[in-house]
Amino acid sequence: MHASQHWRWIYDPEQDQLVVELDHGLVHKCPYKSSRLIPLKPMHAAFTMDDASCFQEFYDALSAYELWDPMLLTQAALNRTILDRFGRPQMPQSWYFQSCDELPNYDLESGALIELNSGTETGIFVIMTMDDEFAECMLLSNGMTLSDVKVMQQFESVKVLLNRLQPSHYLQLHLDDDHLRHA
Repeated sequence: MHASQHWRWIYDPEQDQLVVELDHGLVHKCPYKSSRLIPLKPMHAAFTMDDASCFQEFYDALSAYELWDPMLLTQAALNRTILDRFGRPQMPQSWYFQSCDELPNYDLESGALIELNSGTETGIFVIMTMDDEFAECMLLSNGMTLSDVKVMQQFESVKVLLNRLQPSHYLQLHLDDDHLRHA
């Protein structure tokens, strides 16, 4: 999947709905509440080069894992692009997740898979952004229970301390296989 010059951002204030109009009449509805986004005005604007680059880099990073179908990859990359362009900064919510003694033994960067464990459930996440203290991660699992009253939905994002990032079992198996092949 590649971003197209025909893709457009459309925001209808009466519906309070942001959508991405794709090729061939396809539409992707933003799954985030308006409180998660910056205030929007009526809009019918083309995808910028930055939008297309954000989408493509994230899509390509996720497709390299060969774990998901192209539709899920497209949704994840579009949602990442929505948050990159229109998302409000998040406060960390590390308290929902268990800490980990050591960081994963692979590069932690945008597009890297990690797991977060709430003590109730473990979810597969992908890193969207990170700095020296925090990582903002998007849930790729279908959903994840954080507590008795809080459940994350697929494609929701959360900002956590780096000591919450656990290695992805898929990536760990892949790294172990590569190591055995080279031994």
